[in-house]
This record gives sequence, structure tokens and C-alpha cells, in this order.
Amino acid sequence: MKLSKNKKIISFCFTNLLGLALIALVGLWLLRGLLSTGFPTTHDGENHLARLANLHLAVIDRNFPFRWAQNLNYKFGYPVFNFNYYLPEAFALIPLKLGFSIEVSLKIVIILSFIAGGFGCYLFLSQYFRRLPALIGALFYLSFPYQLVNVFVRGNVGEILAAGIFPFLFWIFTKFYQEKTRIWLTLSFLFLVLFFLSHNITVMLGTPLLLIYTILVGKDSSQRNRWWLTVILIFVLSWGVCQFFWLPLLLEKKFTNIDLINSTHDYISHFPTLRQLIHSSWGYGFSEKGPNDGFAFELGPFHWLALVGVTVPLFLRIKKLRHDRSLIIGLFFLISLVGFIFLMNQISMPIWQLIPFLRYTQFPWRLLILTILPLSFLTAFLTKKWPAIGIILAIGAIIYIGNLAKPRGLFHWYDMFYYLFPFDTNVNGENMPRWFNLEKNIALEGKFFGNLEQVQFKEISWKTQKHLYELSATQETTVSERTTYFPGWEVKIDNQPTKISYQEVNYPGLISFVVPQGKHLVETQFTENTLPRLWGDRISILSMLVIAIFIIINKFPYAKASKK
Repeated sequence: MKLSKNKKIISFCFTNLLGLALIALVGLWLLRGLLSTGFPTTHDGENHLARLANLHLAVIDRNFPFRWAQNLNYKFGYPVFNFNYYLPEAFALIPLKLGFSIEVSLKIVIILSFIAGGFGCYLFLSQYFRRLPALIGALFYLSFPYQLVNVFVRGNVGEILAAGIFPFLFWIFTKFYQEKTRIWLTLSFLFLVLFFLSHNITVMLGTPLLLIYTILVGKDSSQRNRWWLTVILIFVLSWGVCQFFWLPLLLEKKFTNIDLINSTHDYISHFPTLRQLIHSSWGYGFSEKGPNDGFAFELGPFHWLALVGVTVPLFLRIKKLRHDRSLIIGLFFLISLVGFIFLMNQISMPIWQLIPFLRYTQFPWRLLILTILPLSFLTAFLTKKWPAIGIILAIGAIIYIGNLAKPRGLFHWYDMFYYLFPFDTNVNGENMPRWFNLEKNIALEGKFFGNLEQVQFKEISWKTQKHLYELSATQETTVSERTTYFPGWEVKIDNQPTKISYQEVNYPGLISFVVPQGKHLVETQFTENTLPRLWGDRISILSMLVIAIFIIINKFPYAKASKK
């Protein structure tokens, strides 16, 4: 039995090696602009590099879960990891620990995530098509213009990683449905958790598509109720594992500027026109109000040709709908694709107004990321019918975007620049605590503030989550430290909790407290002692325990205990 499994693995690797190698080579060619020294100039690239540096500091200080970036915001600290995804930076810690620079480490994650998306798409499509259509579909996945816009224009590493994980989920759930084995059950949990932590907005948009697909896959099975129950349990438990991140994100954002900025209404001015989706020029600018945007929203000319061309074989075979799995899934993806294009158009405004969570996408064109996999599947379907056309379209798509996708410029800084990066890494300071006044505090120097004639400070240690120092006061006085207050920070004087004030007139938003006369040991610590964090951590731990039990006993409704 074990020998048979090993033969299957060897056979699978050998038969698919050429296709995977070609995907990797095409991916590297499309990303050749990343292979030079330096990092591409993008909208968000520098911010992610600074976050990586601060995440590394948190790891050195053994601070987990990651919530606080100690050097951002002019070293006042910033709760960026409490609200913004950090899985790409977490993966980048591996090459960073191996000795690569911060810039190279993040580029490695971008390259591997991009190519992984092609691999995942190929493996998924191979469940419905032979190797050539699956390969063509995967190459279309890599050559989709928005993929390269994310790399060379926007620098959104979260979306790049999410696009790398997303097709693997479709492959894994398809294999789990077919084989019902423990390995696919385990992988479904693992990759779903990774996806839920990859990019907040893509998770919100992509989860319904994945869920509908998994339901559709099992609709004709005699065990469909067991399958659907299993899918629901997998989604619920995987979501539960991620509550250490998502629960504080959702319930503690009220302490920040995000709702005051009111960016959820920006979507009204950022619907791409149909003309822009058909063709828009490559550029390095920003999304502007109206149709004069600074970068491309196009699906790509060869992707449009594939979409138009696939409608013929799809509808010619409509009578075989009940007997052709690829036809059923193809129609599902076609309907999904048309739906996404509709939602990106301004005529869908009533739906955006009806469904509040859609507004958090900020930009309707973000839905482009969900059109990539449906288009790739439909291209594979087209190639199945007309292989030569599929090959020509794939070559055209690769050459077309390959000639456009390149960095506007490259910059290079030593790692210390990112460790000392002074800004908050958000566009509008969305995660800044509401009570913090940067304009008033920015001129402050040093780590301790107050009447220095009455109090003296001696720093002992200053880590991400814990500051330890001695102070001597000639009389009772109020002191402040260079730390932005956010719920979870606690102060102890001589191991006794003391009340924090964060609305001092001279130091608005900083941790301030009253210290009695005499010499004292002060400990300021960032804790998990808020209800969202405590409950989020508990739900995550409980969900992991339940998942471990289910995997060990292999007693999920749809799993077969006889297969391991």
C-alpha cells in the first residue's frame, strides 16, 4: 500500500514536472525586473519593508501575537499588526533569518507567491483537463495584467500572496472531495487558515466564491449532506483559528481613525469603466476619481479573446451539462466572471449600497483579483476544444504583459533604514489611535517626559512589548514615556498596577501616569488584556485543538477512517 502511494507520487511529479518547470520559467521571466539589485518603486513597497523590519524586532523580543510595531510612528509605536495583514512579512522572516537583506527577503516572498499561484492553478485545472489545457490556463493566470500591476505598480504583497494561495484551495477541496483522506483534510485546514490571514479584503471577497464552489462540487453526490456539513465545519474551524487576528481587528478599530477617515465611501468614485476593463494603458500612478486613473485595470486583450472564444464551445455543449463536470464548473466560473465585471461597473451601485461590507473594499476594481481564476479555467476549457488557439493566446498574453511589466525605478537602502523608518506605513494614518496628536508630539526628543527637575530616569530595557526603567522623583509628579497609548498597555510601579492617563495636555495620546516620591521600578507592558484579544486567543486555541482531534481520529462526516 505504501509502495503504491510512493509510485503515485513519483508518477505525478514526473508527468507534471515539465509543466511546472515551464510555469516557473515564465513566472521568472515576467518578474525579471525583480532580479536586479534594489526594490521596485511602488505605492506600498517601502511600507511593507518597514513592517517587515518591525515584525523582525517583535520576533527578536518574543512578542506574539504580533500587534505592535515599536519603531513606527517616530518611535512612539503603532498598532499596525493588530489591523493589517502580516503573513507576507512573516514568510519573509525565513530568508531574513537565513542572512538575506530585508529587500531581498520580501522579493523572495513576492516571486515565490507569484509562481505558486501558477502552480496551484495548474494543479486545480488538472482535475478537469489534460496537461496542455491545464498548462495554458496556468500561464493565463500568471500573465493576467492585474497580477503584474500588484507587483510593479501597487506593491501590494498581501494580494500577491493571496493570489498565490487561492487556487491551491480549489485544488485541495477538489482532491478532498474525491479521495476523502486525512492528508487532504489537513491541507484544507492549513491552506484555508493561510488564506484567511493573507489579505483582509481578498479574504472578504474571495471566501464566498470558494464556498460556493465547494458546495457545487458535491451537489450530485449521494453523500452531499455529509460533504456540505464537512465543508461548513472546515470553514468555521479555520475561521476560528484566525480569531486571534480578526476579532481584535473588527472590535478594536473603533479606537482608531479608520471610521473617522470615512474611506468606505470612496468606492463611489472608483468604479472602472467598461472601456478601462477592455483596455487601459500601463502606468505607475494612482487610482483617481473618475476615469483618469494612473494604472491599468484591463483584463488584457488575449484574456478577452479567450473569454469571447470560450462561449461558443460552452453553449454548444449545454445539452451535456449533467454529464460533464468541466462544463458545470465552466458555467459557474463564467457566471461568476460576468458577475464580477458587473460589480466593477457603476450600474451595480445599488448592490454596493445594499451590502455594507462591500464598501470596505474601498475600490471596486479590487474585484479584478477574483476574475483571474475563472478566466484561467475558461481558457483551459477553450484549449481543450481548440488546442492551437489556446497556445497562440497564451504566447500572445505572455509577450503582451511581459513587455509592459517592469519597475518604474529601483531603490536600495540598507536594512537599518527600515528598522528606523519613521512613518506609520498607512496611507491616511487609519490605524492611529484617535487620541494621539502627532503634530504636537513629533518635536519631543528622548524616551521620557515630565518635569526633569523633579524626576530622573534610568532605562533598563526597551523591547517591543515591555519597557523597564527606574525613576527617582523628589515629589509626586506626572511622567510620560515615548509610547502611544492603545488598549492593552499596562503600567506597574514597583509591581503594583497604576492608572494610565493618555490625555495629558502637553503629551496627547502618550502613556502618562502619576509617580509618587522616591525611587521606583516602572514596567510598561503591552498585553492581551482586552476582551477581543482574550476571546480571540481562546477561540483560536480551542479551534486548533478541535481540528487536531478531528485530524487524529479522522472522524469528519465526509472522511473515511479506512484511508490515511
